[in-house]
Amino acid sequence: MSETLPSPTQSPVTARRRLSPWRVLVALLVLGSLAYGVPLVVRYNLTSAAETPATFFAPYVDVTATPTENFQVAAMDPARQAVLGFVVASPSDPCQPSWGGAYSLDQADQSLDLRLRITQFESTGASVAVSFGGQANTPLASACHSTTVLADDYAQVARRYHVSTIDFDVEGAALSDAAATQRRAEALAIDTRKGGPLARAHVWLTLPGSLEGLGTGSLAQIAALLSHHVPLAGVNVMAMNYGQPITDMATAIKTTVTDTAAQFQKLANHYGDGLLNANLWSHLGVTVMIGQNDSPGETVSLADARSVADFARANHLARLSMWSLNRDAPCGTGAAVENGVLATSCSGVTQGVLGFSRVFGRLKGSMTSATRVAGAPLALDTNPADAPYPLWQPQASYVQGYKVVRSGYVYEARWYNSGSDPAATTDPWTSPWTLLGPVLVGDHPPTTTTVPAGTYPEWSTTGVYRSGDRVLYRGQPYQAKWYNVGARPSGALVDAAASPWRPLFAIPGEPAS
Repeated sequence: MSETLPSPTQSPVTARRRLSPWRVLVALLVLGSLAYGVPLVVRYNLTSAAETPATFFAPYVDVTATPTENFQVAAMDPARQAVLGFVVASPSDPCQPSWGGAYSLDQADQSLDLRLRITQFESTGASVAVSFGGQANTPLASACHSTTVLADDYAQVARRYHVSTIDFDVEGAALSDAAATQRRAEALAIDTRKGGPLARAHVWLTLPGSLEGLGTGSLAQIAALLSHHVPLAGVNVMAMNYGQPITDMATAIKTTVTDTAAQFQKLANHYGDGLLNANLWSHLGVTVMIGQNDSPGETVSLADARSVADFARANHLARLSMWSLNRDAPCGTGAAVENGVLATSCSGVTQGVLGFSRVFGRLKGSMTSATRVAGAPLALDTNPADAPYPLWQPQASYVQGYKVVRSGYVYEARWYNSGSDPAATTDPWTSPWTLLGPVLVGDHPPTTTTVPAGTYPEWSTTGVYRSGDRVLYRGQPYQAKWYNVGARPSGALVDAAASPWRPLFAIPGEPAS
């Protein structure tokens, strides 16, 4: 047995280790350094603070999950902090960042209104981080073999979303990808040396843990960043999916964190002057999977969450996260597991809506006090002529998913409604509208389909039109739904239900379906 590092307030976890992954990693590093005659000890490069900050809570948000998680609405993310995941390599271009391999950065702005929602979130004083990697898809560092391009990719994402906290979630096959591990560290070092956006960012490593802490692959990720002098804000251990039934998940989570602390202390000592015990814990974080975990027999209850939150506060952990905000709801009449697949929109345990967020929300620390990475915040545009969607009309009818602009802000209909003013929203749970965010400088009205003159007859005020007749009105095609005379086709853009015309093109703001 080897010693463990006691926490500042000793946790109820007993030490028990055989040949730990740390010993294996250190042995390999020592042998390698001796073989090449290279001194192994270099000064560590952890970011530090003058005093121990309070633990912050920032839930992960699965950006590409369905239904969309409206983290930008204060009532739907009471933490006012979020870690958005995941940026990975595009399937069509290994060096092109994408969201979940499904959306390019531009496509995410168009289809998910992501940049809009992040701006809204931050405009209220909330903080957002972007996470690279994750369990699914291919990390940029594994797909892109150019460290300079990789550095540009990381910086591009930081600038685009004006974030000052970056998270690297390394798990699965990526843990054993030695080349990707070095590329990631070198790319971050490149940006740090030239004073890029990541030099001023808080960089976190999120790594899978076990009941004995971190494995060899996880330790190698930390060693790579420290040896390249990358300013590392901290290590966030995923205390979940142990692969065996666990009767006391709260104790298992504490064990994982405590064992990780012991390993991290040794790495800090190995790569420099080391950290004092109390200071070390302020560079640690833990992420739990709320409710039913992927591994059968593992369930994190609200009582477990309270115990973990108390542990984090007492031991001055820097960070506590959960997977995920999307799942922080009861399953209702549905099942937590269907066809062997865990639900992405509910936890599978007895809870109220946002029950875990409210428990963890007792931790009042701030994710970052640093200024935004890319300088000035995104400017807003209140000119109605620049609205990217139709202006809201009190007489119009809107179906679920329809987007409108009202008083310089973009809203999306949650269900069919007419005459309900989006700007009058006081309760986001009962309002038919969801606030997506402000119109941004650079936005402009979308273009709609036009067809060549002569494709259909021009609409006439005296024309008699029957169901199925097609006309052109201001270059755009329409089809009559029923008999009408003198009804302008453009009325369909104001009140689709009442208009006798159906546009034969996509209306800006209307759902894709």
